[in-house]
Amino acid sequence: MKLTMPGLLLGGAILALLGGSYFMVIKQANMKRQALLQDTRTKEEALANLERSTMGINDVNKKIADLQQAVTFFESKLPPAKETEKVLEEVWHIAEANSLTTKTIKTPAEKRTASYGEQEMELSLSGDFKGFYQFMLQLEKLPRLTRIKKMVLSKINDHEGAMQAELTLSVYFEPDPDTKDAPVASAAWSR
Repeated sequence: MKLTMPGLLLGGAILALLGGSYFMVIKQANMKRQALLQDTRTKEEALANLERSTMGINDVNKKIADLQQAVTFFESKLPPAKETEKVLEEVWHIAEANSLTTKTIKTPAEKRTASYGEQEMELSLSGDFKGFYQFMLQLEKLPRLTRIKKMVLSKINDHEGAMQAELTLSVYFEPDPDTKDAPVASAAWSR
């Protein structure tokens, strides 16, 4: 095979065409491909981040449902405002059943919020410590929400096991919608 001038020119033109097409077409296509790959990686990362952040949404919804169930449970433990007197009597009877002498029961004014009311009871009890312990256990088992805010125990020196207790007990109740803004009264009973 002889190389002639027209053959060399044709071969050079083909090589020039290939080189030009590389720079004009293939290199441009590779740059677009790289840009598309980078864009795809960025979008995949964004999607992975979105999936990570929304993964806990089902947990949040479950937690909200659990908290709503807990609120419903505690609201069921709140007696109506009209029944707080019964709860106070029940506490008095529990004390008597455990051979505790109830010196005084004071009920300062009620505290009310939009979702619950609170009636404090200041108790002064005396008797045997074992009876007081049983009183506390039975108080804990009351079907209503109660909380002991303050307790001071004193030993009565001349009797073994005898003690004096000063308690501040809170009884929580449902606010009465009819008396939301009505004034609340306090009372005191003593023996």
